[in-house]
Amino acid sequence: MKATKVFINGEVITADQSGTVYEALAIRGERILQVGTTSEVMERSDDNTEIINLNGKSLLPGFNDAHAHLELYGTNQLGVNMKQVNSIDSIIEKLQTRAEQTPSGEWVRGWGYNQNNLLEDRHLTKWDLDKVSTSHPIIVVRTCGHISCVNSKALEMAGIHLQTPNPPGGTYHRDGDELTGLLLEAAHMKMFQLADYSEDEVMLGLQMASDRFLQNGITSVHDAGGYGTKHIRYLQKGSQEGKIRQRVYVMYGSLFDSPSVVKAGVESGIMTGLGDDTFKIGPAKVFIDGSSSGPTCKTREPYTSNPNDSGILYMDQNELDQHLLPAHKKGWQITAHAMGDEAVHMLLTTIERALNHKPSTDHRHRLEHAGITPPDLVERIKATRAVPIPNPAFLYEFGDGYINDYGERVDHFFPLKSYVEQDIPFAIGSDSPITTVNPLIGIHAAVNRTSKHGHPVGQNQSITVEEAIRSYTWAGAYASGEEGLKGTLEPDKYADFVILDQSILRCPSHKLKDIQVEMTILNGDIVYEKQKEDAH
Repeated sequence: MKATKVFINGEVITADQSGTVYEALAIRGERILQVGTTSEVMERSDDNTEIINLNGKSLLPGFNDAHAHLELYGTNQLGVNMKQVNSIDSIIEKLQTRAEQTPSGEWVRGWGYNQNNLLEDRHLTKWDLDKVSTSHPIIVVRTCGHISCVNSKALEMAGIHLQTPNPPGGTYHRDGDELTGLLLEAAHMKMFQLADYSEDEVMLGLQMASDRFLQNGITSVHDAGGYGTKHIRYLQKGSQEGKIRQRVYVMYGSLFDSPSVVKAGVESGIMTGLGDDTFKIGPAKVFIDGSSSGPTCKTREPYTSNPNDSGILYMDQNELDQHLLPAHKKGWQITAHAMGDEAVHMLLTTIERALNHKPSTDHRHRLEHAGITPPDLVERIKATRAVPIPNPAFLYEFGDGYINDYGERVDHFFPLKSYVEQDIPFAIGSDSPITTVNPLIGIHAAVNRTSKHGHPVGQNQSITVEEAIRSYTWAGAYASGEEGLKGTLEPDKYADFVILDQSILRCPSHKLKDIQVEMTILNGDIVYEKQKEDAH
């Protein structure tokens, strides 16, 4: 049997259990045919075979982003990007430009601001945003995706006033006897639904997100949720229509009122695994606590930066059990957003109770983020055989804030080295658009454990490049029960892989973040090629 394409003279990193590295790889159609030396693989070629010379560059399995938000990433491209803005005046100026282009009464949306990076060193307020417009509702979402600020018009449209009670798991921030427009956690999630995008806008956003993910070498995505069950329909429609080209594993939940969505899924009669190799229903997912960079995640001890605060809980232990135990009993994989150590403890308690009620040795229940995870919780993860889904890229973007907010607890933040030592499979996710979708930043952060300003962030938990690659490829497939189909470069698996612009194994560790994707191959087809993109 002859190959349709062969890739020779390279560094073919299989990401298999032995860490095997070959020179060459052959594919036939959508499957891998052979890996081996260049001479061995060339024997699979004939006059019709396309030959690609890697010239020593790395070829590795396509990245499997185990926790990202395709819809949010895409629709963010339609809003005003505040990631690099460093002052409230600049935010106001950018929003005014957008407001001038937006019909009166329609939403003006911004995203990505971080109060820690602003000259004023504070959150936005409704008074800031009222300077932009009082005829447009305005929402600006913080980089974490758990906090936003809105103007007076948005508060009025939502019917929120001083006497409005805080929603469970959320806060309408007040300054004395006035609402400030700052919305935390569930209060933000509730408002964001009002400011939601149309279906046409969402579908455009999904296509834009998929294109950007391909440019970053991502061939599979575990989508971590949007708003309501319509989000799941959008993803399925986007996949069917070819707007989303990645293989998608969809968490069944919602960023607002996740328990109702999980209940609807469990009662519908479906369960984890429904679908095919392109689009598949994943775990039932709820929210336990807030964000790491807010900070709003629930910690056992108060924040180092604020001895009067230890975060926000969306639900107590009893409620968490009520939402997830029925899902486990009916055959679902279960998971939850659990960032602080108290939230990780709660999720592990639920998983332990689920396995006591209905034992399973291959459940693959997950912990989304598992941010602060000290040794006692690592031991429980190993005992339950649960799968953590850490986000090391957070260490790069938010690490300076972590040092300020959590102090020595950064030594247990995303404890990748502990997972490796305990032989716990962990699958890396970007949580994009909360931070960059670029897997090379995630790998860089996992290996170096430094913030973007060069400060060490728990370097006792650093891992090797090879370990980081396997966690961004094979482990993602393992977390979705698909390691027999993808995640390593072995014969008969899908021909989903990425070619980098240099050797990642020979690259100095401090330069890992500068490596770029040169080509992305999905189902045996070249779906992104850097030189051709640059030529446009």
